[in-house]
Amino acid sequence: MKTSFDVVIIGGGPAGTAAALTLLKYSSLSVAVLERSDYSQVRIGETIPPGVQPLLNYLGVWETFLEAQHLPAYSTGAAWGSSEVMSRHFLFTGRGEGWHLDRRFFDGMLAGEVEKRGGTLLTEARLTSCQRDVDGRWQIIGRQKNEAEIDLRARFVVDASGKKFMLARRCGARQQVYDRLAGVIGFYKFKDEELRPHDTLVESCADGWWYSSLLPDRRMAVAFMSDTDIIRQRRVQQPQGWSALLESTGHTRARTRDGRLSLPLHVRPAHSRLLSPTADKGWIAAGDAAASFDPLSSMGIGHALTSGTHAARALHASLDSDDGLIDQYASSMVNNFHQYLAMRRQYYLLERRWNSVFWARRHAMPEILKIEGL
Repeated sequence: MKTSFDVVIIGGGPAGTAAALTLLKYSSLSVAVLERSDYSQVRIGETIPPGVQPLLNYLGVWETFLEAQHLPAYSTGAAWGSSEVMSRHFLFTGRGEGWHLDRRFFDGMLAGEVEKRGGTLLTEARLTSCQRDVDGRWQIIGRQKNEAEIDLRARFVVDASGKKFMLARRCGARQQVYDRLAGVIGFYKFKDEELRPHDTLVESCADGWWYSSLLPDRRMAVAFMSDTDIIRQRRVQQPQGWSALLESTGHTRARTRDGRLSLPLHVRPAHSRLLSPTADKGWIAAGDAAASFDPLSSMGIGHALTSGTHAARALHASLDSDDGLIDQYASSMVNNFHQYLAMRRQYYLLERRWNSVFWARRHAMPEILKIEGL
């Protein structure tokens, strides 16, 4: 196997593969991607709006995406600020319909395109160490599931390893954490002959809010979003606590009434956080490694694809001795994140029905709760 590359990317999710595809399509740089999974593990479903089409076109995967026949999504609804559901139909945006993704298939499709275009994809591979030689080249050491060692050299490294920011952490970067949000996710299975709503629903409650969205395989992903201490207190990660809290809802309970909950429930972090710095000499972070957002913002896939693409363009320029785009990338990441914090607070202020700890935290001015790094 080739062991020397221009760029090594840590993480094969949408951010990492978007960076790889950008480099493979618009440059002559050699690229390797290290991904911890084999794309068969549970990945939470997500609804993407019609506006993602230009991003997929830019990456050259739009036609391949359409061939997958992802489940169409026609609208999003929210019972937020009142018990009435207010809907926003994609039809009236002028861009067509959105899609409910099968994330395992979507992420695997992007990774497959990396291989098709001449990139090297190493799955079930974890990073164990990284360091720079005296000549500035990176040595990336990893290990695959079969315990085979990976020893790669690279001129530049992209950290797309998600909230663990595995490479940036080793380079001295810190993450600024702004809340304790997490999601408890369950999957409901329905009979094939039953018709289910094709809209995504958000419903607030006293201790947080619920999200539900249909998946292509006739399952529905349902998530309860709240702070980690509230989740533990209410024992939402356990079936009894989950069911008790779900019964207190109106619309979400009705959507799941005829479904069968598959166990176990899955708990995933969803806190808002910003990496500092997001780039430095010889490395750049993208996707959740650079910044992560409240799922309420619907910025997940779009941010991953966009930041991966921009990170690739910036590092390409840097390898040509122009660090201007690296500086622009880092400053825009900070500016965009602080704009997001202001918008997040304004949206949470729209819900005034609940006098509880969760909502009091969201109505307050955002502040750094902790800084984590090495």
